[in-house]
Amino acid sequence: MITVAEINDIERLDHFRLAWRDLLGKTRGATFAHSPEWLEHYWAHFGKGLKLRVLFVTLRNKIIGIVPLVVKPVATPLGTVRVLTYPLDNWGTFYGQIGGNSAATMVSAIRHIRSTRRDWDLIDLRYVDQDGHDHRRTANALKSVGYQGSSAPWRRLSLVDTSDTSWIEYLASRSPEAREHIQQSEEITARDGHVSFYRSRLEDPLAPGWNPRWDLWSQFEQMDFRHGNQTLIAGGAHTLRQKLDFLRGIHGPASRSGMARIDALFVNHRVVAFAYGLQHAAGTDYLAIGRAPDTNPETVTTLISNMIQQSILDGEPAVNLSLLSPSAASLWQNSVRHSYRCSHYPLTVPRSQLLRLNRWMQQPVASPKANGSPAMVSDSQASREIESSIELAAIAPEDWPEENNMQVEPDSERPPFRIVG
Repeated sequence: MITVAEINDIERLDHFRLAWRDLLGKTRGATFAHSPEWLEHYWAHFGKGLKLRVLFVTLRNKIIGIVPLVVKPVATPLGTVRVLTYPLDNWGTFYGQIGGNSAATMVSAIRHIRSTRRDWDLIDLRYVDQDGHDHRRTANALKSVGYQGSSAPWRRLSLVDTSDTSWIEYLASRSPEAREHIQQSEEITARDGHVSFYRSRLEDPLAPGWNPRWDLWSQFEQMDFRHGNQTLIAGGAHTLRQKLDFLRGIHGPASRSGMARIDALFVNHRVVAFAYGLQHAAGTDYLAIGRAPDTNPETVTTLISNMIQQSILDGEPAVNLSLLSPSAASLWQNSVRHSYRCSHYPLTVPRSQLLRLNRWMQQPVASPKANGSPAMVSDSQASREIESSIELAAIAPEDWPEENNMQVEPDSERPPFRIVG
């Protein structure tokens, strides 16, 4: 028999660490953001005003899947709405359940959410890899318990595919303007002296001399992350100080897991630009890029150029710069993917229904293809829809409703339990 246990206290997470790590090795598309260490640091830095809901799905007293969730306040023109969602906040590309039994885990978790007291106003599960590992399991799990399970694009991911290519072939695929910009940037950077590039290597943390490069990290925190009118650091609406403190917190455990990456550009043996990312099987998600305050902006372009060249030489599948800035990533992209959001708007919550109507009105209409099959929404249309979407507040507003004022949805309409996907 499948059962679900829920914990709401981050301190209890340590009791499940071994089981969590075992399931992490069975998770398709796993990243460091799926680890218990990620959730612990996320909660320590961004958990104020949020409610933790980590669901452990068990079969015959053995944990077969984990679904980490949080209830977050969202400030909207209609008032504060409580959203049940994943703990990611634009620090990663894709997210979802943990373990090898995807369908059973998601259906069991959503059934548990359906049968317990509602402390949320809408469900908005973002960063779903619907075209990849998820295979619509999240949407189907929502529908299996009578929820809407509406699915829509969430993020347009501008990627650099570094597999099966060379730097010359990749450069030839860029526009003449892009090639000229890259060449001029490298020439400007080289005027100041000898240019060299460093990339941290995966090492066994138990090996003698293992070094997570905290010496470089101290210089990283002094970098200027502004690039034009943008800030090249992921993490949504949190402050720069909050973001840097969070990255410093995860660097140790990410390094021990072999997932932290440091790229640095040196001129005359001095760090002039720095990039930090998290590696996984599908590539590297870069979370921050900065340059020394007294250097030219062109050093950032030179650094990214060296990053891509090194990834091609290493045979890395892809480089993801879209978490930093979609517009900055567009210069380098040669591949595009999308993440999705799966949502449910309870009929008994008026604010939720108004948000649903608002989102529906803002959603672009795709014209059908000539053969009658539905056409894909263009990237520009999708980006407009995404930009109009509500974002999550970092701190709970004062008008966040009390839980005891919420109604409990009746269980009588809940359909029989089934596993889909």
